[in-house]
Amino acid sequence: MKFKTTAIALAVAGTVAVPMAAQADLYASARIGISNVDTGGVSELSVGGVASRFGMRSETDLGNGMTGFGRYEFSVNTESSGANVGGRHAYVGLKGDFGSVLVGRTYHTFYNHVVGPMDIPWVGSGFAQVAYVGRTSEAITYSGGGDGLSFGGTFYFNEDATVANGKESLDGYELAGTFGIGDMSLGVAFKGADGGDLAVDPEDVIGVALHGIGLGDASLGVGYQMQDDDTSLLLHADIGNIYVHYEMLDCDAAGGASEQCGVDYARDTSPSMIVLGYNQPLGRKTMMWYEFHQIDADTGNSDDDVTGLYATLKYDIE
Repeated sequence: MKFKTTAIALAVAGTVAVPMAAQADLYASARIGISNVDTGGVSELSVGGVASRFGMRSETDLGNGMTGFGRYEFSVNTESSGANVGGRHAYVGLKGDFGSVLVGRTYHTFYNHVVGPMDIPWVGSGFAQVAYVGRTSEAITYSGGGDGLSFGGTFYFNEDATVANGKESLDGYELAGTFGIGDMSLGVAFKGADGGDLAVDPEDVIGVALHGIGLGDASLGVGYQMQDDDTSLLLHADIGNIYVHYEMLDCDAAGGASEQCGVDYARDTSPSMIVLGYNQPLGRKTMMWYEFHQIDADTGNSDDDVTGLYATLKYDIE
């Protein structure tokens, strides 16, 4: 009798647990590859993980046209000498007819409208842009739109920021909109600081991106950013499974400290990067990608330049 009672209890628990578990989307992406990186004539050949990750996401119908959603995603470093797990995404939010509001760490407004549409390379991207804003945290983001228009805003409140006059200050904000122009999309974004502790980028940044430009079998994207006297140009072209990506940053000698100039690169230089890549689908959930990238630091010293070759096998686990 005890066995029968236990079996019934387990069966009931199973019928409840399975639908509850099915509400969460569990996923992972294993990415292991071979790389050869040459820096200043010193070449290093290695095998290791390339941005492998795992996570979970879900959403729930709350009624009255409202939906709650959330996501956690973690990066995985597979190297035995430094294996670790780090944070990539961690947010919760609400969405409905009004748009969506989310709180936490993820890609936010500036990235989504003027960086992300051309952030296609697997490794070679963001090295020569005024403001390469990827995943950021401590933020509240609103997104909305319709009929060929999308817009949004992000507001940052860093708990470690300087408190002036006993009052918390807004540490930074991003505002952006993207407009459909036929098959093309034009994104315009503004990234500003408002009295917060943003020492590395005290000046406002303006970014624009025009992508989806059709040229025969190719699709082209163009991006431009400006911060004080510093500017950057981005070009990206897709031709089938082949892509070409170019970035150039102009660090003006007379300009003030900006996102990368004076931090990552010297003044009065024009560092650049070119990437050539190829995606090779191998079957369901499986692909290889290959990338070559060349970074010219424009310092007059070849030891500062970097050449990278990558070949990575990616398998998505769902």
